[in-house]
Amino acid sequence: MSSHLLFPPGPGADRTRIVYEADGLKHESSAPCQLNCPAGIDIPSYIALIGQGKYEEAIEIIREDNPFPWVCGLVCPNPCESWCQRRYLDKALCIKDLKGLAAKMVLAGGQYKNPEPKNRFKEKIAVIGSGPAGLTAAYYLAIEGYGVTIFEALQHPGGMMVTGIPEYRLPRDLVNREIDAIKAMGVEIRVNTPVGGDLTLDHLRKEGFNAFFLGIGAWESSRLGIRGEQEFPQVIDVLTFLRDVSFGRKVKPGDRVAIIGGGNAAIDAARTCVRLGCSSVNVLYRRTRSEMPAHFEEIVQAAEEGVHFHQLTIPTAIVGTNGMVKAIECIMAGLGEPDETGRRRPVPLPDSEYDIPVDAVISAIGQRPHVADLPGLGNLELSRGQTIKAMPYSLQTSIRDVFAGGDAVTGPATVVQAIGAGKKAAQAIHCFLRGESLPLRTVPRPRRMVAPIRMTYQDKAFIQRQEIPLINLYRRMTSFDRVELGLDETAAQQEAKRCMRCDVCERCGKCVEVCAEVLREPAIRFYHAGENSLILKDYVHGLPHCIGCGTCVNICPTGALQMEEHGGERLLLMAGTIINRVRMQECEGCGKFFAPKVFLKQIGKRIQLPEYDHNERFCSDCKRVRHGLRMSGAAAQE
Repeated sequence: MSSHLLFPPGPGADRTRIVYEADGLKHESSAPCQLNCPAGIDIPSYIALIGQGKYEEAIEIIREDNPFPWVCGLVCPNPCESWCQRRYLDKALCIKDLKGLAAKMVLAGGQYKNPEPKNRFKEKIAVIGSGPAGLTAAYYLAIEGYGVTIFEALQHPGGMMVTGIPEYRLPRDLVNREIDAIKAMGVEIRVNTPVGGDLTLDHLRKEGFNAFFLGIGAWESSRLGIRGEQEFPQVIDVLTFLRDVSFGRKVKPGDRVAIIGGGNAAIDAARTCVRLGCSSVNVLYRRTRSEMPAHFEEIVQAAEEGVHFHQLTIPTAIVGTNGMVKAIECIMAGLGEPDETGRRRPVPLPDSEYDIPVDAVISAIGQRPHVADLPGLGNLELSRGQTIKAMPYSLQTSIRDVFAGGDAVTGPATVVQAIGAGKKAAQAIHCFLRGESLPLRTVPRPRRMVAPIRMTYQDKAFIQRQEIPLINLYRRMTSFDRVELGLDETAAQQEAKRCMRCDVCERCGKCVEVCAEVLREPAIRFYHAGENSLILKDYVHGLPHCIGCGTCVNICPTGALQMEEHGGERLLLMAGTIINRVRMQECEGCGKFFAPKVFLKQIGKRIQLPEYDHNERFCSDCKRVRHGLRMSGAAAQE
């Protein structure tokens, strides 16, 4: 497989800091939030634009890395927020919801503005599967200038976005709007066209397709492996259940339902059962609630809606009579030694068996791709978990012209991870078709330098994280209406002001070092915020000991620190935030403001010149004139 590598792996460990050039200044790596975004979106820039009400520009930046701003504005698990440096002051920004607001505002006025294709190439690419990975790959390949055709087995494009995520989280019309924008790039989508049978990859090669991307998802549910699983029609897998509901079959599976599993699909199934009118909805998980892989907010909302959680519970059998499920037999568990995932292994406890009366069981313990549906891929290497093996840097498979990404490679993951894979694959396919090597991957860079939002340090410190409103509990439990209403414009622009602009300040600490040289004790301080990370925390009280000398501004390598003079005051700004202001001395000779009083006093103490040389009532020009007059007067007297 190594012979098909487009470029060799980079040496050494991953780098999280790198110097690059922008606007004539040297900057270090992007902000931590951007580093932790699977799609590499320039988060600080689009947040700043949202704060200025420039929604179309914000969406342009987002769509350079992610063609689904509104989808991710609703269902992204926001890994970026776990790295948001603001959390060391109070709470992380609502990054996901800011993205959703920008998309909402732009789509309210029409459709996204697509970029022009960079070229017009003759090669054609076939994308198998129209989930987030396949659609993303198609979008960026269309931007490069290729003809792209997507082959989708179902009657509607979107993959798990439309069949696996319930409408109360992700409305279908919203997904359709963003898919329409991709189709407007010239991407053809053939629905009800599974690849298999007569339509093989060899057949598509004969039709003139030059490369393939497999974004087939993970549609085969894992078996429970317990007694009774195959004996009752009321035992169904979670993907079949959610897909049936998505396509209009909104019939409750039973009055009392048990969902086995602890991931997002399990919680989605449980909350869907509540909306279908099931009177008792139970989630069985073999570890504790804190170890459930589902999103925390989804677990909380499910509990609010009446879902019962059975922790440390292992199902052992499904029992019933006359072809009807009556109960699920369980045993309690304790947590033993960690398994291969690093999580503590559940261990059955003796004499702790109990039954839960149920009418239906939904299995949600995992999924994997079903590659057997794709004949002609006999040389395709698979992992032990039956996922497709693909090179991590190029997503190229063991078949030279076939690339793969998304859940088909990683197993069940998130929409944004699939989007990141689709974008990576598009770049790799482009290089493959052009006979080029892939560029060495570095950390993602800011797309453009957007001016920070200007405010005082008090505003920066005391604006609280905006709460996301939800529809009332009764509507949540009785309809598939969207639960999270998102931010409005006012709340979004307030939230945007909370951004620390870590893309502007590289947190090198040079300003602290030079300030200490001037004042002995630095007026500006950074604090450790996790491993190898610094953060300015002087937003509550400002910098009361700052003398306004400007030394920190002169040494700042990125221009994050700026100094301005207005109305007799000298202002010190950190990434747009005024962190200090000092009064300037007005010259008694010419009337201009020339330096802060505290600065003049400090200079006088440090250099210990005669009184008239550091007299703070006169600027340097007037001092020279006065000194010259004194010297000439003294000479005349001689």
